[in-house]
Amino acid sequence: MKNILLIAIAFCSISATVYAQNPHQKSRDERGKKNEKIKTLKIAHISNELNLTTEEAEKFWPIYNEHERSMMKIRHELRSKSKFRPDSTEKLSDDEANKLIENILSMKTAELTFQKELISNLKGVIPPVKILKLERAERTFREMLIKELRDRRPEKRKK
Repeated sequence: MKNILLIAIAFCSISATVYAQNPHQKSRDERGKKNEKIKTLKIAHISNELNLTTEEAEKFWPIYNEHERSMMKIRHELRSKSKFRPDSTEKLSDDEANKLIENILSMKTAELTFQKELISNLKGVIPPVKILKLERAERTFREMLIKELRDRRPEKRKK
């Protein structure tokens, strides 16, 4: 009898725990794993494209990662300031459109400032030719990622 009671209590508590969990947690965890995988692939791609030595990589990656965090923060701030969707421009008032334009310009200015800061910080860490190759490596990685995502889409979504 005690065993049946313990099993029933255990079953109820497990059921309650499973029910109480956030249903979006799994998708957040999956998204986090995908982001980590993308980050790992990006590191490998950039390291390969720049042909970084071990010494260069030790100095390069902390600087680059800080730059990436700054850029993500800027983009997140812009998204949080405006819930703009390109297909909703017709619904914007002139004041809303002007505010959005100012936010976009502010973000672009901040991105340029951070890009200049990155280049300045990388001088002396890696050769200037590798700094130039960095922009191309980032672009080719983005293109590869977009192509991969498009190739994974179901046929009905491709246009």
